[in-house]
Amino acid sequence: MAELGDVDLILSTGGVSVGEADFLGQVLREEGELALWKLAIKPGKPLTCGQYRGVPVIGLPGNPASTLVTFGLLARPYLLRRLGVAEVAPLGFAVPAGFAWNKPGSRREYLRARLEQGRAVLYPNQSSGVLRSASWADGLAEVLEHTTLTEGDSLRFIPFSELLA
Repeated sequence: MAELGDVDLILSTGGVSVGEADFLGQVLREEGELALWKLAIKPGKPLTCGQYRGVPVIGLPGNPASTLVTFGLLARPYLLRRLGVAEVAPLGFAVPAGFAWNKPGSRREYLRARLEQGRAVLYPNQSSGVLRSASWADGLAEVLEHTTLTEGDSLRFIPFSELLA
């Protein structure tokens, strides 16, 4: 492999998985240092962090919505912190849910949503492979682990301007 020279960070998408397709994790286990492998969020469970030859590595998942969520919530704040920015956490605010959520999961969920009449409304297909949901949405509606919602319940909404700017 070529010398890494002045490389500050290796940031990749894809090749991280919780199964056999975890190529980046395998390389870090064998030739580097694997510090983090999975997260309790959806989408975005497979995420790899570590070091390769002394260079920090962030491996984002390959599914588009998973990449969007993990970049905005984790990689962007990391990059900002490395640039010396003090406040790196994306700002969110409370809004009423414009939907019911009847499936409490063990992971925190970040749902592509937009604000309509002051309420967070979900894109109908929340599959992590559906990128169209991101162009339709204004941000992410955060549903905490083990939580159900009825329409009108308060939840945190994180605008894309806080995740991608």
